[in-house]
Parts: sequence; C-alpha cells; structure tokens
Amino acid sequence: MKWNAWVCMLGFASLGSLSSLVHGQNGAAPVVSQDVSSTKTLEKIATLPKPSGTFGIGRIGYEWTDVSRHDDFSADPQAHRDLMVYLWYPAAPKNSSNTGIYLPGAMQMNAATEVQPMVKEEFGGVWPQIVSGELKSHAVENAPLATSPKAFPVVLFSHGLGSTGFEYTSLIEDLVSHGYVVAAIEHTDTALAVLFPNGKIIHQRQEPMPAGLSADERMQHMMASAGRGIGQGAGDVVFVLDKLANLNRSGSEGFPLGGRLDLTRVAAAGHSAGGAFAARACQLDARFRACISLDGALPPVSAFPEFPDKKRLQQPVLLVEVDHTGDRMPFSPEQYDEFLKTEEAELKLCPSGSYDVLLKSAGMYHGSFSDYKLLAADGDPLETEQALHNLNLIESFTRAFLDKSLNHAKDPLLDSPSQSAEAKVKEYGN
Repeated sequence: MKWNAWVCMLGFASLGSLSSLVHGQNGAAPVVSQDVSSTKTLEKIATLPKPSGTFGIGRIGYEWTDVSRHDDFSADPQAHRDLMVYLWYPAAPKNSSNTGIYLPGAMQMNAATEVQPMVKEEFGGVWPQIVSGELKSHAVENAPLATSPKAFPVVLFSHGLGSTGFEYTSLIEDLVSHGYVVAAIEHTDTALAVLFPNGKIIHQRQEPMPAGLSADERMQHMMASAGRGIGQGAGDVVFVLDKLANLNRSGSEGFPLGGRLDLTRVAAAGHSAGGAFAARACQLDARFRACISLDGALPPVSAFPEFPDKKRLQQPVLLVEVDHTGDRMPFSPEQYDEFLKTEEAELKLCPSGSYDVLLKSAGMYHGSFSDYKLLAADGDPLETEQALHNLNLIESFTRAFLDKSLNHAKDPLLDSPSQSAEAKVKEYGN
C-alpha cells in the first residue's frame, strides 16, 4: 500500500519503488509479502462485515466513453478516454449474507498472462478465493432499486493508484446500506486492472522516466507527471457526474436509476491518490456539495492538489488522516514539519463545515481504508477484530460527514466530538 497520495502520484513517474519502502506495492498492500509464484492461500474463507444500514445492496456496471478527451496511452488519434463505472445503490433488504461476486472479471484477469502476476501480488493469499467466487460481497447484480425514498444522495468514489474500487467493498456497501448511491470509478491506466465488456483488460500503466535527466529535472518531471495524473483522475470524476446528470434527467431507457438520483446532494470521495482526484474535482466543479479525502494528503507538498489556476475547495471537506508518527517517511522531518504548517493554512481556507480527523487507533494505517487488513487476518480473532474496528471507525466518520453535509443531519462525532485516544477531530471553516 502506498504511503500517501503524493507518493502514489509519483508512481505515475515510475517512483513506485519509493513508496514500496514504506508499505509495499500498488493501491492496497499485498496480503502475503513473498514471491507471487509461492503465494500462500488463506486457510479460511474470508468474509466481509454485514453493512450496518437497513438497505440491501444492488450493483450494475457501465462502460462510459468521454469523447471530449483522448486516450493518452493510445497511438490512435480517434481513441477516447474509456472508463468502467460501477453503481452501487440501495435495494430492498436481504436476509441472506454475502450473496454477490467480490470482483467481477477475476476469472478473466487470472487467465490473462500479463495481468495475472499483478493481481496475484495485489491480493496475495486471498486471490484464489476471489477467483473461485468463495469470497463474496453483499451486492446483488441488477437488483431492483429500493422504492423509497424518492431520490438518493450520490457519492462518486475514486480508488488509489494501482488499486480498484472493489477493494473498498466494505466501505461502499456500508454507505449504500444507509441510503447513498455510490458511483465507483475504475480509473483506467491508474487502476490495477479494468475489464471491459468486450473482454479487453487494461492494467496499470506508468509514464517512463526519460534517460539522462539531472536530479532537478527528474523531480520536475515527476511533479509534472503527478499533476497530469491528478488532472486526469479529476477529469474522470467530473465526466461521471456529467454522465449521471444526463441519464438521470433524460430517463434513458434501461437506466434503472433514472430520476432517482438527487444531484443537488452529491459528494466526491476517494482514498489515497483517489482522495487527490476527488479534491481536484471539487476545486473545479461547484456541483459537488461535499468532498472527502481519505488519507489523500500530499506530503511533503500540500494537503490538497495545487495547480497554476490556484483554485481552492468550494465545499466542505473531510480530510481523514492516519497518524504516521514513527513511520519511515520518504522525506525529512524538516520537510514534514513544513508540510504540517502548509496543511493547517490550507484547512483554514476551507469552507465552513470542514473537518480534519486524525486516526490513531491500534493497527490503523494507510491500507486500513480498504478490505486489505480484514482479508489478510486469515480468521485470526485479534487481527480480525482490530480490522473490523478500524473499518467501523472510518465508516462512522465518513457517514457522519456525508449525513451532515448532504442531509443536514446532526451527529455527535462531528457536532460534539470527543477527543479520544483513537481520533482527534478539528473543525475548520472561513
């Protein structure tokens, strides 16, 4: 798991090895840190937590093409930016548990020679359970949308670099069970691997570092590459909102959520590099009424993306951070101290209703926002309990912020926060 969003974005410039010094490779840490060919299969079948809300979970996937943007990795001048987007939505309650596929397309990815080593490294010992279908989610494909309420608030979710939205199934399902529609974007080229309906699989791709550059030139190249990566991810988020608005308004035949999306209550959210995508999208588009960056700050540079246009967040933001005290950082303590000053100044410029939450619970780290720690526990009672506790902590703050920002609800986690040993909460707003 990459250390943070900035190191993640440097991965666009072939610096993945830098972050691997801290948390391993790709968007979620490998379950078993050993050679792929000898990956150990988990002895017990992993299970995901039952969502805490009352709604069931429906899911449907779409391929959407943004004809306004070229495919940067294609030599074809007519090729456009192509995405898979999975809509997770409230459905009628289900009594049965774990009824759906965890990762659609896992069998095809496992059969693809170039992709298989990447997904096996990413998921480690749990990969055979994913391919076989033994690991299940609570999502039911194409389930009927819940009949009430009339319309649902919407969250656009972005995964981290080298990851996939399906690795955040527990977080997504919990939000959906409480009445949110979640549009999880598979960011092509950034994602670990994306399967399209025609059978094509596109795996994570990186921009090569030109030879012969000086140290300063390498850094400039990396920063420019990271900026392009953030810009592309943010463009995906804005495009998906445009697409949802069009389908919701037109009542397109075959779109089961038509007229049921309340796009006056929409948020952009993401983890790690996905948090930077969400923040930049919110800087660009005021239609987003709330922004969530889950451990997506950009140390040692800034808390949120900085672009030449100097745009700032236009909506309340929740920045959830993990306490990395004592971690091996890819920069000096002095640089980190300067970052903390910059972060504080940026947060003070955020709109009213913004929060910074520093999580310090036992076992909490960058990968705790995904399903990784739970799946890697292999049934161990203590590790499983810790992973579930941390997932619940993350989900509680995420839900509380969305409820407050989009539904005007009150929640003691944010309205009357207790400064515990596990979470330090600070409110901001100019």
